[in-house]
Amino acid sequence: MIWKPCKLQVKANQTEDELGNPTGGEWQTAKETVCRFTPWTDGQISLEGREITKNEQRFVLPFPFPSFPECTHAMIDGIRQEITQKIDLSPRYTVIQVKVYKR
Repeated sequence: MIWKPCKLQVKANQTEDELGNPTGGEWQTAKETVCRFTPWTDGQISLEGREITKNEQRFVLPFPFPSFPECTHAMIDGIRQEITQKIDLSPRYTVIQVKVYKR
């Protein structure tokens, strides 16, 4: 198994602009851990649809779901990715699904 460093992050100290949208702020690390890429299964591809599986990836984190911190993004391989789903695999693991931003 190849485990990569992972930082779970949230943006803090944001203010609102005239339209009520959050702006500014700085990224704070809620938890530092490791993660492992998990490929989609054939069943998930047929259920979720091709666009979801093409644009999103899943990573396993080695701690239980109840200890998952309040965060919105994961920094993996130096790239900040938005967390779209959290999956409980207690008592040992948590899975996060993130949007992939390909360059």
